[in-house]
Amino acid sequence: LVSGAMFYANFENERRSRPILAWAHPTTGVTRDCSPTRRTDVFNKIPGIEALVRAGFAVIATDYAGFASVDPHPYLVGKSHARSVLDAVRAVRQFRKFRSSNRFAVWGHSQGGHAALWTGELQPIYAPELELVGVAAAAPATQLPDLFRSNVGSIWGNALTAMALHAWSHVYKIPASTVIHPAATPAYRRLARDCLMSLSDVLKILRDERPLEKGPFFLRNPTEVPAWRQIMDINSPGQRAIAAPVLIAQGRRDRIVPHRITERFVADGCASGTRIHYVDLPRTDHMYAAEHSARYTVAWIKARFAGRRANRFC
Repeated sequence: LVSGAMFYANFENERRSRPILAWAHPTTGVTRDCSPTRRTDVFNKIPGIEALVRAGFAVIATDYAGFASVDPHPYLVGKSHARSVLDAVRAVRQFRKFRSSNRFAVWGHSQGGHAALWTGELQPIYAPELELVGVAAAAPATQLPDLFRSNVGSIWGNALTAMALHAWSHVYKIPASTVIHPAATPAYRRLARDCLMSLSDVLKILRDERPLEKGPFFLRNPTEVPAWRQIMDINSPGQRAIAAPVLIAQGRRDRIVPHRITERFVADGCASGTRIHYVDLPRTDHMYAAEHSARYTVAWIKARFAGRRANRFC
């Protein structure tokens, strides 16, 4: 069971088929309380949505699997996220208030960038009846082992690691206690169930993470434990080339998804045959990667639907 929200404008005497834009949200947490559609400001959390809706797009925003049914949701599990996005697009096509095309684009930020890239890889297999015209990803989580290594010890790195280990321990049935230090377990459990959608959420994470600054978090680094490393490897995007054009926007001031990791992913994707256009954001950190690239990304998405050839970085 997957929940989500759809946004569109009412046009009188609408005859054309509406293009579909699937939005994949960044990290909000992994428990049911952290579902984006449980909050009232979903519309305002999607960069560029006003321009897309005015242009006639049907914008579908999935919560991903799990938020509506199980707890925790399968955070950073690539195939699960891609299926959620693709099933959301299928749901739009069942909506009878207007005609919708089978053509769609996907755009995501951070966790959502990971989901968008996985959507591009899985679409020909899972939803061949759909036509994917473009994949846009802002500061995407890509090479997961490298991201985990780069984030260990930072406030947000500890919080996101706790969420990932909590989710993966349930999905893959591996006890988190195999890598979490006993003294860190209470803080880990609190962080794993925190949300990340408001200022009060941020303040709670800062409080809950503080004990990890005073003592060890891990018994062993998960990237060095074969079972956990395998989870990271199989859920990293880049398992196969993406047929549709890809846009990746990355901030150089990003401390959560360092630009060097994204640039390495871009180079690997180019070598595998994916058509990638890379947008460098020199003054942008992780939080604002989607917002600061929104105007460019919306124009790029419109151009894909118009059939114009995408510029290539590689």
